Amino acid sequence: MSLMLEEVFQHTECDKDNRPAHFTLIRALAAQDKLHSSIETALLVLEKLGEQFPSPDDKTVSAEYSKLKRILEGKTDTYILGLSAMENDEKNAAMQLLSFLVMYAVLARVKYLPLFSFRMVQLTLRYGVCKESAIGFASFGFLLCGSFNDIKGAYHCGQLALKLMEKLQAKEYMARIHVMVFGSIHSWVAHHRLSLKPLENAYRGGMRCGDTQYALFCAHQYYIHAFQCGEELSALEKEIKTFGDQMLENKQDLFSKYAQVFRQTVLNWMGCCNDPLKLTGVAMDQDQLLNNALENNHMSLVYVIHHSRSYLAFAFGHYELASDFAEQGQNILDSGCSPTFAVVTHAFVYGLISFVLAGKTHQIKWKTNAFKCLKKMEVWSESAPSNCLHKLLLLQAESAVLLGENSTAAIKYNAAIKMVENGGFIHELALIHERAAVFYSEQGDTSKACHHYGQAHVVYLQWGAKGKADDLRINCPF
Repeated sequence: MSLMLEEVFQHTECDKDNRPAHFTLIRALAAQDKLHSSIETALLVLEKLGEQFPSPDDKTVSAEYSKLKRILEGKTDTYILGLSAMENDEKNAAMQLLSFLVMYAVLARVKYLPLFSFRMVQLTLRYGVCKESAIGFASFGFLLCGSFNDIKGAYHCGQLALKLMEKLQAKEYMARIHVMVFGSIHSWVAHHRLSLKPLENAYRGGMRCGDTQYALFCAHQYYIHAFQCGEELSALEKEIKTFGDQMLENKQDLFSKYAQVFRQTVLNWMGCCNDPLKLTGVAMDQDQLLNNALENNHMSLVYVIHHSRSYLAFAFGHYELASDFAEQGQNILDSGCSPTFAVVTHAFVYGLISFVLAGKTHQIKWKTNAFKCLKKMEVWSESAPSNCLHKLLLLQAESAVLLGENSTAAIKYNAAIKMVENGGFIHELALIHERAAVFYSEQGDTSKACHHYGQAHVVYLQWGAKGKADDLRINCPF
């Protein structure tokens, strides 16, 4: 099919009759894990539709953002919801193409994402609304809670996107809108667990109406959020396998690779592996998948592998190795600010690694990085305390340990435990108990250390992390 579509593309103009073939080629390339080729092809089609895009360097993105902010000044929700319908045929086609390009940019060309998102909003304000306008505002909100650090603006855009979806009766685009609103924006202000049901509903709705790529993107975000919320691991592993099989059946190769990484990560926590520090087992071969991701420049996938290994290495007490993976992951995040909850979990784990290494090595770089992660968590705790405050309290406890403020450390550990007991995140409750146990053990308080080690073991088992629970039991100093 691909060769036939390429021939159509080369020998036809992008008029109304030929657009379906062009769009099918672009989506087929993306499904085949050829995202860079898909985006390049789409840029050529957009140019034929009168929408050219400059190189997405920082200066250009900043200028385009300032331009869009000026255009939006004074435009209320009532004004935007009252805009007339978009009647320009070429601009409608451009909006349709941009509506799935935003996903491809997230996965492979993140520097293009602002330009695609800004253009969708600009076209809406200039030519009127269409169903894809809801996706445009959702993607704009998605950006605001990442690169532009505007949580309030992001949440507002997300809510506007949902209103547009309802007004324009764009239920067929639910998956495309929800993956950005509930896959990212929502968790910066509301409990992370509250994103699970909307993502699951959007997955089912997207599959029903044939929006397979975005439906499976919602499934992808659903199981990531479920893992981050501390859902029971054996049930989650089965869900990820089911989603992964469905991704393969629908030829969504890239998504299936992410599913392999998360499934193997879960299996490692469960103890269903030969080496908990290496993502090789029933679900995947680490070296093969990592090399493939690097060869295809899928840096988001590379990041997921590094972060998963970093968390596992920290949990199993290999702090230097954990720091290597965390540093590599941070370098990828720094190349394109992610608006997803992944940045929170990364800063949390990287901060813990850094505090431990600062205490063990007395190197200034680890102390500096530890407090940098703590400062980030302070900011995020203001907008999303239900997701971040217990993480902040644990980092503050580790900070107090490093500074020799033992009474403060004890208070912070207890506060973190109480906070997370009331808000889910069972896996992080186990981690807090474990870190408290280490603290009391080093203080010579055997009674409290034994209590917290015991609680950590129980909670790890409740989560389903038998591999970690067994490791804790074997290596417990008592």
